[in-house]
Amino acid sequence: MDQALWCTCLILAMICNGWCKGFDFMDFTPIKFKLYPQDHQHIVVNWTVDSALENVTYEIQVARTENFNLIESVNISTKSQNSEEPFQTWTWTSKLPLQCTDHSVRMRLIYNYNSTFVDSWSQWKTHTDEGAHDVWDEPQIFPSEEVFQERSEVYFCCVAPRDAQVTSITFNRTRYPLISISSQVKAIAVDNLNITSELGVSLVCLDSKGDEGITSNFVTFPPQKPRNVSCETEDLKVWSCRWDPGRPPNLHKRHVHHYALLVENSGHDLIRCDMSSCSFLAVSHLSEYYVTVVVTSSLGQEMESIKFHALDRVFPVAKSLSVIPDVHQANVSWTIEGNFTKIPMICQVQIIPEGNVLTIEQTGGLALHFSCQLENLKPSTQYSVKVQCAVSGRRWRKWAGPLFFNTHPLVLLDIWRSIQALPSGRRVILTWRTYTSDMQLDVKSYEIRLQQENSLGTLWTNTTSVNPQVNQTEFFIDEQGCNISVYANITAGISVASHIFIPPAKHSENAVIPKRVVGSVRTGFMLSWTEDPSAVCGYTVEWCHNGSGVLPCTPSNLRWQTVRRSNTSLSLKAGAFMGGCRYTFNVLRCREDGHHLIETHIGYLQEQTPTQFVQIQNYPVVTSSSATIEWSFPEDDPRHPGFISGYLVTFQNGHWSDQNHNSYNLSIDNPHRKSITVNSLWESREYSFCVQPCTSAGPGPSTCRTFRTSPDYTHFWVKILIPVIFLFGCCILLWPYWKRLRSTVVEIFTHPTKVNVNVLQLDSSLYETSERIRALTVEDCLCCDLEIIEVKPGVAECKCLVYPNEASCSFAPLTACCCTELTDDVWGDPVSERGVSVCNFTYSPTFTEVSFCRSSFSSDGLTEGQPVQPHDTCTTDYVVSAGMPA
Repeated sequence: MDQALWCTCLILAMICNGWCKGFDFMDFTPIKFKLYPQDHQHIVVNWTVDSALENVTYEIQVARTENFNLIESVNISTKSQNSEEPFQTWTWTSKLPLQCTDHSVRMRLIYNYNSTFVDSWSQWKTHTDEGAHDVWDEPQIFPSEEVFQERSEVYFCCVAPRDAQVTSITFNRTRYPLISISSQVKAIAVDNLNITSELGVSLVCLDSKGDEGITSNFVTFPPQKPRNVSCETEDLKVWSCRWDPGRPPNLHKRHVHHYALLVENSGHDLIRCDMSSCSFLAVSHLSEYYVTVVVTSSLGQEMESIKFHALDRVFPVAKSLSVIPDVHQANVSWTIEGNFTKIPMICQVQIIPEGNVLTIEQTGGLALHFSCQLENLKPSTQYSVKVQCAVSGRRWRKWAGPLFFNTHPLVLLDIWRSIQALPSGRRVILTWRTYTSDMQLDVKSYEIRLQQENSLGTLWTNTTSVNPQVNQTEFFIDEQGCNISVYANITAGISVASHIFIPPAKHSENAVIPKRVVGSVRTGFMLSWTEDPSAVCGYTVEWCHNGSGVLPCTPSNLRWQTVRRSNTSLSLKAGAFMGGCRYTFNVLRCREDGHHLIETHIGYLQEQTPTQFVQIQNYPVVTSSSATIEWSFPEDDPRHPGFISGYLVTFQNGHWSDQNHNSYNLSIDNPHRKSITVNSLWESREYSFCVQPCTSAGPGPSTCRTFRTSPDYTHFWVKILIPVIFLFGCCILLWPYWKRLRSTVVEIFTHPTKVNVNVLQLDSSLYETSERIRALTVEDCLCCDLEIIEVKPGVAECKCLVYPNEASCSFAPLTACCCTELTDDVWGDPVSERGVSVCNFTYSPTFTEVSFCRSSFSSDGLTEGQPVQPHDTCTTDYVVSAGMPA
């Protein structure tokens, strides 16, 4: 009892003593705490809390410099602490960098239990920066090379050497008012900071000695929450996540923002990431993922989370994309790698510039191989393809490509043949034209392949390579059919083959009648023919370039044009033809057994006048009033500059070179008629005619002749015959009186019988008489028949011209004497039985003297071929008559 009372009294005394001392009657043990810097702006205070105390308050004061200038005082209230956590922590943020001066902290306990009990202050604990007490030779600026938040307020200080003072501080070339911290330390306050470049912002401090301190600091913004976070996978093995980091950082070289990725339920730790992407391995047992992106920096921390199903974010990507191009098509192939077992996949291929899309579906596996063929492409054209794939029923995501490629140039060989029959086999001249879509195409060579069955039915093949500068070749085959193929060897490979079949030699072309076609210098030739149902591979039209009217022509001049089976016409431009040349166009149908002639067309682009002359046969058949003219001309000659349509015959009176006479023309419209008869002409008159061949362009050169009509003897014979008929009639009427008249005349003129007539002395009298009357000279006739009509009876006389050496003759004969026996009938003396020979001579025209020598001889003594010996005497007789040969 006494002890309890004593204790009560003691407690009351103590309470009273505390009241008396101003509530400072409780004496607790000072608080023990620790002080350490978190960085250059934060100080961490850590102390032990008595678990027996509840509802207590700790008062903490912060001072700086060695003078303990109080700058901040705070109260921290706590509740009863768990025995497992006996420590309490408080972090203080300093506006002034800790390097500028010393910072001290002290604290005490305030216990509230119906009244306030205040503990005594603890000792000051001072944080001194490691370099704060260094001896510097120049002013030092704090903070230095630090990063600050945009729009914030920052204090910068300058520490001068021991024997100097700070005189000015300049921030970004602006001088700020000084805040005195101590004698050696001055500070400035800069608010509303703007972001800086990678070079930062400069601070310059100047002390009383004139020394200068320079440093730089940086201003940026705090971390931003990632936006549009998405994750996807290409192969279900690795997931890739991307996000929008937001505002681009201004300090690229300083990793002030740190990104990390956290995948829950994956067993992975926090994954360090790039600024906008991150990858992590797929988890086989997870079908749903919960991913968080964390952004931290010295200025703070932000995060963003997403949740998704695995198959909804699978976007396969085509890899190993390749294209094998051709002329009109291209093969595209690609692969998809990944764990797509039993997952339906679908891919799309798009070709540009056409934009066509081809879709392909396939069930997935560990590795997928896709391929497709693109059709209807243009040769020598650049294309690009791109491919996208997706899980069937899901979204499309990403295109692979584009992959550019060029289609191969189109090399088309248009081939034709010329066949020449030989005694043993056939000679085939093969000609081709090369069409290409690439003008720069380089053909290395041409290959010609022949396939033909021999006489034993065995198929043999022969391949020949031809120089690329040559577009024709020739070879020999037998009578069997032959299949020919031509290839062009180019850089990209072998071109598409062109084929032609040579029919067997036993095949013969049907005879066709040429059809005329009219050309035009403006439009050329327009050919049309009758459709042939058997032309399964179309038609071919061939002609000669030089306009030869007859096929075949030389291989260098051979031209041809192929036509589709649906067409039965062909338009040929005028620029490929010449005027005045005949062209022959053969139309051949194409079948499996070769080409066969069905029609032939001939024509001129423009007809011209003929150039050949007609040939007039001899001279016209002429009468007194008509003339028939005939000529020859090759009207069907293909060398003519036009079709011969007829002839123009021009007649005129007089010579054809005389232009003053009137002329008239006769036209013949039939080119095969080459004669004409002209009537109503004048007799014994000169006429001229000219013949000209004609085409539609006009007449050609003329061939002219001149003739004269014969006289008309009809009137002449009428004048002669009328008197003759009259005399003849008179004779008939007087015939009964003829005998009487005859006897009367005979009696008057008859020489009396047995009357002697003296023969004239011809030797001198005849010559003298001839000289007087000039009746006969040697020049008048070279030979004369002399008839002696009077001789002496019974005397045979031979009168001849003798040589001039004869005594009685003074001229020389030129030929031998030919004697003829004269009978009595000649001389009219029937009593005489001896004959008289007369000699005929040819005399020189220079002799003028003629003498007749008489020689009497007997005919019995004549020898054939011997000259007649003249008689010694010459007689002169009378010459009664002389006849001149025609």
